[in-house]
Amino acid sequence: MNQREAPVVIIGGGIVGSSIAWFLAQRGVKALLLEKSTPGFEASSRAAGGVRAQCRDTTDERKLAMASIEVWKTLAEATGTDVEYTQGGTLRLAATDDRLAELTAQSHEELADGLEVEMWDEAELYRRKPFLAPGFIGAKYCATDGVANPRLVTPAIAAAAARLGAEVWEETEVIGIDRADGRITGVRARNAQGEWSIAAPKVVHAAGPWTPQLSTDLGFEIPIVPSRTIIGRTEPLPRLFTEFISSHDAGVYARPDARGCIHIGAVGRSIGDFEEVTEADVRTYLEKRSNLIPALGEAEIEEVWWGTLAMTPDRTPILGVVEGLDGYYLASGFSGHGFALGPGVGKVMSELILDGEPSVSLDGFSLARFGEDVQFGKGRIQGTG
Repeated sequence: MNQREAPVVIIGGGIVGSSIAWFLAQRGVKALLLEKSTPGFEASSRAAGGVRAQCRDTTDERKLAMASIEVWKTLAEATGTDVEYTQGGTLRLAATDDRLAELTAQSHEELADGLEVEMWDEAELYRRKPFLAPGFIGAKYCATDGVANPRLVTPAIAAAAARLGAEVWEETEVIGIDRADGRITGVRARNAQGEWSIAAPKVVHAAGPWTPQLSTDLGFEIPIVPSRTIIGRTEPLPRLFTEFISSHDAGVYARPDARGCIHIGAVGRSIGDFEEVTEADVRTYLEKRSNLIPALGEAEIEEVWWGTLAMTPDRTPILGVVEGLDGYYLASGFSGHGFALGPGVGKVMSELILDGEPSVSLDGFSLARFGEDVQFGKGRIQGTG
């Protein structure tokens, strides 16, 4: 068996793992990033592309999203790659009194946390967005939210990490995590060069929906289940809007890209939906686009794809150290929000690893919050970033 050493091993080369490697490298720590395919190939490149701070479930997640947006603002310059990041805003629509009350309550929390949002009544909404389908009674708008191109971002971050000295091993499968006397000692992996025993005092597990597969080696379960997401892209269209627009009531979102195409996806699949995506599924979800913007109903769909989300019972990521196992860190279970949060998570996880104290609190993301009796309900997901 081949032998290696590394100061930090990161399992998973999605946007989260790549961002952690990048921020560690910026501080002179040359981590070894192990990716079973290529950086961003799975969930990160198939995301909706939303980068938002509004409509987060908790203050901790909202603060993390706001910190991540600060990283997004300089990402193109820092990586040397135009990742098509724009701050065109997000617009969350309400078609019922209950939904409008929910958005209004959120707005009070967001404003208290320093996030600038606006509530629009029905008249204001249709004055600004007359192209929307009828039936909405209000909306919440955040101007500082935006979008980026998921197919460009993670490769750019991984390449930037490599230029600073991080090692990125593609086509490398991690087959085990080793520990002794309550401490992480390394991992076992295999690739085209054979099997590897990699000694490392710190291991970051950022393998998304596949994170639980290795947790049994360590004697505990990580409460993450996979779920599918479906996205379609229209032909280029005349510019109609800049925002990422979504509605739980209509069950759909739409957002423009740099070419003028509109990306359309489902809002509201249940936790645990991981059946194979069928042609009927695709038709069902894409037909919902007219419920949001009637003009999209006639647009030709150029491409359809699906990805995999890593869902936790409360739709909140698992981040931080694992109690009772020194040197083991989790950064997974983003529940459809990893694309937006990823760069910020890279920064705060690198601070946790190197300094022991991140600049944004991770208290609300601990694995310990689930206790021993974990139940997955039929919670709803959005998966918009």
